[in-house]
Amino acid sequence: MNAKVMSTALFVLSLTSPAVANAATDEVVQVQNTSAASSAAKTVSVSCPSGTKVVGTGGSVTGERTTITRVRPSADLTSVEVTAVEHGAGTVQSWTVKVRANCAPGDFTLVSKSGTKNAEATCPDGEKSLGVAGETDGVHLTRSAPKSNLKGALVEAPDSATVTAHAICGTRPGLVLRGGTSSVVMTKTATKSVACQGTEQPVSAGGAVGGAVIDDVVPDSTGASVTGEAASAQGQAIRWSITPYVVCSQ
Repeated sequence: MNAKVMSTALFVLSLTSPAVANAATDEVVQVQNTSAASSAAKTVSVSCPSGTKVVGTGGSVTGERTTITRVRPSADLTSVEVTAVEHGAGTVQSWTVKVRANCAPGDFTLVSKSGTKNAEATCPDGEKSLGVAGETDGVHLTRSAPKSNLKGALVEAPDSATVTAHAICGTRPGLVLRGGTSSVVMTKTATKSVACQGTEQPVSAGGAVGGAVIDDVVPDSTGASVTGEAASAQGQAIRWSITPYVVCSQ
């Protein structure tokens, strides 16, 4: 059941520029929305300011045993929708889901591709993947990340799930992919971050886990972070891996 939207926030992802959503500049503006708290599956969406399009996406959940199953940009790249559900034994506690959209002026294209267990969306010649997003048929994601050459998006899920990869394609000065280094953890939950360098500006976030569930993929003012969780059938911590990605531009 969809939840009523409770709050909307907007800020500019630049530490040196005024927090103004101005389509006449080349700044990346982030907008976000948070759902009402409940113990049911929920969907929340957010729209970019006038004159801008989605270049990056993000989603996060609160509470244990909750996960994102869908991050979907609209076909015209004016909004993003995030769906989250409970997994495993679920929870009786109330929880929320937050959607984030990084927005910028420009001419961008959404390329989507579906598959079983994994999918790869490839950008047209001459364009790179500014942002990525992914969705499944109801199970958790294990990867939603740019290709290493920024030519598209890779999305993965466990077993025989139907998945869809979304690549937001276009051009932007000095695009570079940061991160991609995996960390092995032995805790039930973990968060890993990666930052842009120097004067680079974060454009979008991505993440991957091995043997775990992705909870959050979050772009922020300096880079991006990914959060995952994993446990044995008995609820004990196990060995798993987590990898953050961020696409940056000059």
